[in-house]
Amino acid sequence: MYNDIIRLLDQRRVKEALTQLNALTAGTDYWKLKSEAESLQTTYSYMLQYAAQGMEDPEQGKLYRQIVRKTYELTDQLEFLNKHIKEYGQFADKMRQNRQPGKQRSYQELCQSLETFSEDIRMSQLAAKNDKKLFEKQQEIRKRHEADMDELFDRIWTSASWSEEEISGARQISESLLVETKDLAVIVSAVTLNLLQLFDPAKFQFLINVYRQHSESLITQRALTGILLAAYYHTQRLDLYPELKAALSMLAELPQISEQVNNIQTLLLLSRETEKIEKKMREDIIPHMLRTQQMIDPDMKIEEIDDLEEFNPEWKKSMDIANDKIRELGELQMEGADTYMGTFAQLKTFPFFQQAAHWFYPFSEQNSEVASILPAGNNKGNNLIKQLMELPMFCNSDRYSFCFTFMQIPQMQRNIVTSQLLNQNLHLNESIEQFADESRKGEKTNITAKLYLQDLYRFFKLWAFRKELHDIFTDDFALWKCKPLASLCHTPEILSSTANLLFSKGYWQEAAELFSELEKANPGNAEIMQKLGFSLLKLKKYPEAVQAFRQADLLNPDHVWTLRHLAQCYKHLQDYPKALEYFEKVKEIQPDNLSLLLQIGQCLATQRMYDQALSYFFKVEYLDKTPVNARRAIGWCY
Repeated sequence: MYNDIIRLLDQRRVKEALTQLNALTAGTDYWKLKSEAESLQTTYSYMLQYAAQGMEDPEQGKLYRQIVRKTYELTDQLEFLNKHIKEYGQFADKMRQNRQPGKQRSYQELCQSLETFSEDIRMSQLAAKNDKKLFEKQQEIRKRHEADMDELFDRIWTSASWSEEEISGARQISESLLVETKDLAVIVSAVTLNLLQLFDPAKFQFLINVYRQHSESLITQRALTGILLAAYYHTQRLDLYPELKAALSMLAELPQISEQVNNIQTLLLLSRETEKIEKKMREDIIPHMLRTQQMIDPDMKIEEIDDLEEFNPEWKKSMDIANDKIRELGELQMEGADTYMGTFAQLKTFPFFQQAAHWFYPFSEQNSEVASILPAGNNKGNNLIKQLMELPMFCNSDRYSFCFTFMQIPQMQRNIVTSQLLNQNLHLNESIEQFADESRKGEKTNITAKLYLQDLYRFFKLWAFRKELHDIFTDDFALWKCKPLASLCHTPEILSSTANLLFSKGYWQEAAELFSELEKANPGNAEIMQKLGFSLLKLKKYPEAVQAFRQADLLNPDHVWTLRHLAQCYKHLQDYPKALEYFEKVKEIQPDNLSLLLQIGQCLATQRMYDQALSYFFKVEYLDKTPVNARRAIGWCY
């Protein structure tokens, strides 16, 4: 019945939709939704009566929009509750638990509890008699604080639309100067997860407010990611809220927003490649590197590497391949690709990761489990692990995984690993200093967004109860198609960057769509037309590709690449005279290009001009070191 009501609302058959909504709520125990649905039907009936009597009401249009919006909201809430409240699973259990009357603390109470955490930790240092008592007291405070965070996360994640009291409480948390940045970051993630399932204008406005009010990248990048994803999944709902669309337009005026949106769009598109990269790492890059390590004597000195050829030339060849693989891995990391998913996928079975909120905890030494593993002090090994956790290549959930795994290693092996790392401590410090430099240059925002997207990816791919949720990373994330985000995504810089990324990864259909849009906004750009033509060629849309390449040829005449691809298009269209015309133009520029001469010969042979074709094939046979193709063509002609 849910789909029927939504269809009626989409068609603006509001009276029928309200009738069905009331029938749907009649069989439920949701008295609040039932009361609101009945009130809406009554209000709509009065509005129709006034209109039938010819009475003028300047507020009629506004009231009608409010009724439509509220009907959508009630229908969504009812479907959300019916879908989960009677199900079995982690999410449904949390929802039932949070809907039990009289057992919930208010958002204001939870806010007050979060605000006291830092002060409680400081005060414990004054009251403790010895280190053991201090640690025990602080662990008690940490665990209480984490229980508060988990409760608040689950409350928000499983909530239907926020009430006025909840809106006020959430605002109090976001505006409090005493709530820690990392806590607010977790709350923003909970709001995002909820919005992925159910559209709530109050929560959407909350994310916008948080993004505008805060400057810490840990918060702003989570909020912006939530805004973009919620708008992407609820495009039609946003059309009913001009105030939210106006708020999005106001975001577009902020100086930093364009670069940040472009970065998140890039990361979302790169997430499509993660499974391919994981497979490539598993089957290609890592095996090559391991084989090379086995072939090389570990005791060999650096100055002896040149002598490898005296023993076995294959060794040097293997080293070159390994270097290429390492270089390829570095390029993927520089691009922003997730190269550690496969490495850490098997390390998410710790009890810590059973709780959904923990996948979004920023890594902190104040976490009770980390504090019990890495106690305070000047132990070099512990300090080294702490430094390692600061490196920007690991997302937060991977840092927790690494920390828990490392401490499960027997002490003797752990000491060996630690000593080896200590020998490389200088390099590690250089990496951390490099991260600090990047942060000072403004790169920290991009790094924070990348690590957060990786945390999200791991949650939807690796959480033990992931099958209860829709895996958003199976979707395309084509944010440029989302109309409410047009003011944020439809800048020339973002469209161009997105189009080029899609082009480089072989997503030809989407690349062609964006290059067409860019051409309309920026006519007269030969490179855009070349890339549009190539994308259409890959899609086998040869007539459209011909048009694009001919336009590129007009803008940049006699460009060899354009002429060759124009000829290829005509060849695919079996218009061999036209293909021959363009190949001949290329020959004037590159008379000794053997591949080109073969193409010309093929066009001539296809037109049964065998004598002329043979002259080209013989020339290729004479000049080419491996003339197999030329000889085969000669055989065909004869």
